[in-house]
Amino acid sequence: MEITNAPRVNIVLSPDNASWIIEKMAKRLAEHAERFGMTCSVTSQPDPTASLNHWMSYAFANVVRSTPTTVGITHLDDPYKIGMVARLLKDQADLGICLSSSHRAFLVEQGIPAERLTFVVPGHDFAAPPRRIVIGLTTRIYSDGRKREAMLVNLARKMTLDAFRFDIFGSGWEPTIEKLRAAGAEVRYFPGTDDYVGDYNDIMAALPFFDYYLYLGRDEGSLGTLDALSAGVKTIVTPQGFHCDLPNGITHSVWDDADLLHVFAEIAAEKKLLSEAVSGFSWTAYADQHCHIWRCVLEGRSIDSVQPVGQTAARDESAWSLRLRYLKPRRIVSALSHIPILKPVRRWLLKRRR
Repeated sequence: MEITNAPRVNIVLSPDNASWIIEKMAKRLAEHAERFGMTCSVTSQPDPTASLNHWMSYAFANVVRSTPTTVGITHLDDPYKIGMVARLLKDQADLGICLSSSHRAFLVEQGIPAERLTFVVPGHDFAAPPRRIVIGLTTRIYSDGRKREAMLVNLARKMTLDAFRFDIFGSGWEPTIEKLRAAGAEVRYFPGTDDYVGDYNDIMAALPFFDYYLYLGRDEGSLGTLDALSAGVKTIVTPQGFHCDLPNGITHSVWDDADLLHVFAEIAAEKKLLSEAVSGFSWTAYADQHCHIWRCVLEGRSIDSVQPVGQTAARDESAWSLRLRYLKPRRIVSALSHIPILKPVRRWLLKRRR
């Protein structure tokens, strides 16, 4: 539904950018912009009747403009591309929108006026739900409690385990599994058979997919710890027996209930932090920030860039290493291919490759 009297933005997606990431970004942007009071279309050419034209890639924007114009900036890794953006922002576009605060700062260092640059971090589809942390155990349970499975029962009483999946190999775990599931854990149980060779082969097939190998016993060590380390799996094991003779073999040391609770809480929190790192970067937020930028351009207001909230980028690339790319044949060919008169040749060559 078109919004009456709303600014109309034409998002220009070159055919050379279609059918991959840039096209998805263009369509997400158009899809979400309407809720912020703008109408958007995605076309292959600039529209002289639009309120503003936004090029998804600066690389194809070197044409005469007829409206206020913004350009998306990404993958600037040689002087030719930086020079192209500098020329565009001087004569053919009002503002460049980078994908990151660090790249905006880099371009300012290269001499592009800061007031002609801003940035918007890309949005995210939230299509892949976080996988549960896989905890593997490969031991049987004995009547005397020597494997100290009661520690897992106590853990289940003290914290939610919905961040975890337990892959348990070995008989006797049924009562413990009931408590783990009640605390939110997923459990895959393989009690074993009379064929110990086949059971061992099943364990070896599953073991590389563990995130952590867990052993709670204090009975000198678990051979499963050796298998786990051989497969490059991290360990949560007791610091006793031959565990202590394995160089760097103990990732997390646990001796009692308090240790186990601390380790599981720490692992769950670490996974949550990773997921939360992108929680604010939705396509709705991406469109919101673009609409704010476009209004500023249309109204002649200055842009206040969103301040970076993550880690500060570390740059160790020298000016000389950047300049040396002037001499690389592929960089030269790429730069020449974006000259307007040569663009039909570029498209022909791309079609031939496909």
